[in-house]
Amino acid sequence: MSGIQRARIHAAWATPTSDLWRSTHRRFVSCFLLCLLVPVSGAFADPALFSGPGPHAVSSATVRKQGLVFSPKAGAKENRRWPAVIFAHGLCGPTKRYSETLTRIASWGFVVVANEKQEDCGAIEVGHPLSAIENFFLMPFKFGNAVNFSKMAQNVEKNIDYALRRKDVDPARIALMGHSMGGGVVVDVAAHLSQKRPGLVKAVIGIAPWNGVQPRPSAVAEQVKAPMLIFCSMTDLLCPCSGEVKITDTQGLITGRAALGIPLLFGPDADPTWHGGSLAIFENAQNATLIEVDAVSHFTIVGVDNGAQMQDLADWANQASGLNFSRPDRPYNNIPTIEYAVAFLNQTLKIDQSGGQEALGQAASDRRIVTVRRSE
Repeated sequence: MSGIQRARIHAAWATPTSDLWRSTHRRFVSCFLLCLLVPVSGAFADPALFSGPGPHAVSSATVRKQGLVFSPKAGAKENRRWPAVIFAHGLCGPTKRYSETLTRIASWGFVVVANEKQEDCGAIEVGHPLSAIENFFLMPFKFGNAVNFSKMAQNVEKNIDYALRRKDVDPARIALMGHSMGGGVVVDVAAHLSQKRPGLVKAVIGIAPWNGVQPRPSAVAEQVKAPMLIFCSMTDLLCPCSGEVKITDTQGLITGRAALGIPLLFGPDADPTWHGGSLAIFENAQNATLIEVDAVSHFTIVGVDNGAQMQDLADWANQASGLNFSRPDRPYNNIPTIEYAVAFLNQTLKIDQSGGQEALGQAASDRRIVTVRRSE
């Protein structure tokens, strides 16, 4: 190469007005700005890799003797088998009022089966005298049916068998999920099936699980072989992570602390702390994770986005029962429970193990989460 050629090349790089210099400079600046705009893992990253709706459209249907079924829509030529989530509702909680949450789960690639039995407690609505009079006489029968723990457990097992018969369900990927009474019952069912049908249930999720069901979940949690995820909140006045029930009855014929009536409703063995609550279930489980969610109520903890549908359920329950469910002032918008539940399912059901594990690993630094505890 001649000296003149070397000089020209040097000038091309060194002269700011040259096309080569401008092109290189633009690339450098673009890369620099991109690094500033794209979040990296750590404190500034989005902690919820499974936030918002999933990639699948969802269809829903009512199946006779089973309840509501939410299914992800596959492509026209696809013949996919999806993992299944069997969902159990809370005491007196109509399953349809969980539809946004169940649709969200299904959108991430799960067939969700949710029983609609035991929804009517016959609550006395003090604002509706005629219905109140009717329910006054029917309430003992309706409430007795609604709070029949063994019946709900049987319904969950029937839902499992139904899911196993579906051609679009992967029988090797069955998970149980429940809220409140349902959250306690799915622990009982998982413990029972660990002995009766070992290996069938691959994951268990309890959201604000009621440790007052029978058998007591904390007493049988050790028998559960599948990984377990528990969500709770200390702003939940009905089923807090631990401590005494603090919910009050502000509209009923007798007002005051609802904890005083717990033995009357659920028997002398019932305890106003639910025998240690979610924390007791976690401490007695073999392989469990407990996530304490900040500033949610007994209902909104199971909500999606800002929890509007579950707040409507809380307001309905307040009108129907007179119980004063809390409405905490949340410093954030998107409730994280279902995001981390989906991450847990991806990890434990071996769908996207690395993605699920990564998302769960970031929970401890998520400002919506108070604390994360794992079995030692």
